[in-house]
Amino acid sequence: MKRLTPLRKGARGARTLLFATSAILVLALGATPASAGHFNLFGSYWDTKDAGDTAGGGIGLGFPLGQRWGIDLRASYYEELSNEPLKAIFDDDDPVFQRRGLQVLPLEIGLRYNFSPGNRANFYLGGGGAYYLLDSDFGEVDDEVGGYALLGLDLGNPQGVSFFVEGFWRTVEAKVSFDPESFDDIDDIELVDRVPVDLDGLGINAGLSWRFGGRR
Repeated sequence: MKRLTPLRKGARGARTLLFATSAILVLALGATPASAGHFNLFGSYWDTKDAGDTAGGGIGLGFPLGQRWGIDLRASYYEELSNEPLKAIFDDDDPVFQRRGLQVLPLEIGLRYNFSPGNRANFYLGGGGAYYLLDSDFGEVDDEVGGYALLGLDLGNPQGVSFFVEGFWRTVEAKVSFDPESFDDIDDIELVDRVPVDLDGLGINAGLSWRFGGRR
């Protein structure tokens, strides 16, 4: 009887987010007044269609392309939440995140349009493409390409620190392969089932933004 190799849980998420954080910080520290921009640190909530609610956080870096337009770079990390995540915070035996779930790391690049640049309150629109690094505790899943759109509000010092909140929509579909470890009653069989997982959904980011290099 052929015994199938157990599936392995990947650890790319934390390493990739660390690499993305380092790269964005290097870009921010090396920015000149001619490339003035902002650095963001935020928490995030995302309600996906098939994988349920997920929570995480991320970092971002933005540079202006004129008075109103700019380019945004973002790296986030998410894990699927358990059925009652708020209750689980106060229960050591109940995890906040699912024991067997998806981990998603979106790397996003897009354009941003500011409606009131330089003001203490600035609404903005954004959107672009994303490369989704995906991992799973219960199967194998390939990375995917997708997109996002968002509407945000920036409140605070246009030349210093401000608070921002934004609602977003992401679109991406993953395919998870389930491969059983063994079949006691069947010889020489390998069963792989690829199941589509629709991760489209709304979410919200909220955090702090630091300006550097000059006026926004």
